[in-house]
Amino acid sequence: GLAQARLVRVSLRTFRWSAVMVRSRSLPVATLFFLLGCTASPMLAAAPLPELSPESAAARHDGLVNQVLRRVGEESATWSLGIGMAVGAYPHYPGAQQSETVAAPFPYPEYRSNRLQLDRDGLAAKVFQSERFKRDLSVNGAFPVIAGNNDLRSGMADLELMIEAGPELQISLANWEHTSLRFDIPARAAFEVTTSHLPNHVGWSVEPRLHLEQNFANWEWELDVGALWATRAYQDVFYTVGSADVTASRPLYAAKSGLMAWRLSATVERQLGDWRLLGYVRQMDLSRAVNHDSALLAQDSYLAGGVALIWMFKSS
Repeated sequence: GLAQARLVRVSLRTFRWSAVMVRSRSLPVATLFFLLGCTASPMLAAAPLPELSPESAAARHDGLVNQVLRRVGEESATWSLGIGMAVGAYPHYPGAQQSETVAAPFPYPEYRSNRLQLDRDGLAAKVFQSERFKRDLSVNGAFPVIAGNNDLRSGMADLELMIEAGPELQISLANWEHTSLRFDIPARAAFEVTTSHLPNHVGWSVEPRLHLEQNFANWEWELDVGALWATRAYQDVFYTVGSADVTASRPLYAAKSGLMAWRLSATVERQLGDWRLLGYVRQMDLSRAVNHDSALLAQDSYLAGGVALIWMFKSS
């Protein structure tokens, strides 16, 4: 995920939420596959064959998807489709006093070919990749916050929807039979998105972290330890207090670039046939944040987390 709090980390680690919602790094791809699955049925239903067995209908459905994949040079691909429900709790923004609990459905695709891979580790193009190095895509998204619903920001401008995207370098450090250790370095450009104007670039964030992962039987768990750094423009969104927003309890403040938070997070997944159950928890430490003196940063740490249930209903 803003490795901070109000973030929906769209990165199909299925929810290695960044502060707690779905991590689905490829929402456009997920939507494409989801719509493809939904639209295929009406197209098949309109076909002139009167009575198709369930096996024949499934075969024609798969044939339609595979035909599309052949047209784009992805005939070697295998894919699966799922749908899930996530429930998460997270603060309005890093350092906020108020928090929210959100429940949302989401599509969950998996896709593997000679060129692309989309799974709970995200979307990766198989270029610049070796046993030790891998290039990935990191995407985060932050929910908007109405200032009137937040005590610290009362009377200020609302926080807009924020979308972040950028490359992620994954460096393999060690591998054992069921365990791997990596050093991940995502760097993302952030944009505020509204319906009134084009996306506005609001700086960059970098979130280097150690990633430990273990798989056994139908269980998988992950542990991440790292830090979040961000530019002045990025932190200005959360922590700057302009002259028009000064009050007796909210003095003038100009945000700076630097350390935003230290993080410790854990994810666990359990597979039960076509079902997957996931849990996520993240602890963020802002006590050494470069903007700790801002009146808008009221908490030295926060805990965010959530659960998700996914049903995999279709595969090639």
